[in-house]
Amino acid sequence: MKKVAINIISSAKVFAETKLENLDEKRLVPHMMTRRRLTRNSKVMLFLSDKCDFTSGKIVYGSCFSELEETAKIANAVLENEMLSPTSFQNSVYNTAPSYFSLVNKDTDEIITISSGMKTSLDTLKAAALQALVSGEKVLCICIECINIKNIEQINKCTKYLESGAAVVIEIAKDSEGAQEIQNLPIEGLMDSLQDLISVVNMNEKGIKKVLVEL
Repeated sequence: MKKVAINIISSAKVFAETKLENLDEKRLVPHMMTRRRLTRNSKVMLFLSDKCDFTSGKIVYGSCFSELEETAKIANAVLENEMLSPTSFQNSVYNTAPSYFSLVNKDTDEIITISSGMKTSLDTLKAAALQALVSGEKVLCICIECINIKNIEQINKCTKYLESGAAVVIEIAKDSEGAQEIQNLPIEGLMDSLQDLISVVNMNEKGIKKVLVEL
């Protein structure tokens, strides 16, 4: 396996036990009709990308459960023999959040979407490092989980935080001098699908700017 050194240009994280507040969507999405269509994942993505000062460029987006709220709405409509919401149907795909990011920021660059169970954030980081290596450009690596749906407490066994996300903007380092292996710096109670990327964010917050990623 090849290891590459990446520079962490910026990073951000958020998590809440029920619902993230103050995501600043009115400032980030001035157009009211677009703002009303945003999913929770989309709002978190726009917030985190803004915190990372990233408005355009290549994106690798990861989510284990994706747009769970919209999928639940569709399933409930089928169960109740009700008409499906066109908006929920449109918003139920895995690339919904980065697609709204592209619309809001008029970004036409490439998007890669990853879903890999509890390894999602690690595989997303690997894909982002590979994208940065191949393109020679900066890449936004971002993972989000929003599972705050009705009756979630009956089945949730994987997290105490129902809304959470992490993001880093990376580029390939010119050399590997001083680069560190990814440390195990988890947040207790956070979903495992986010922990690898969270560890990288936590490393950056400790002042570590160069990390080794195994492709």
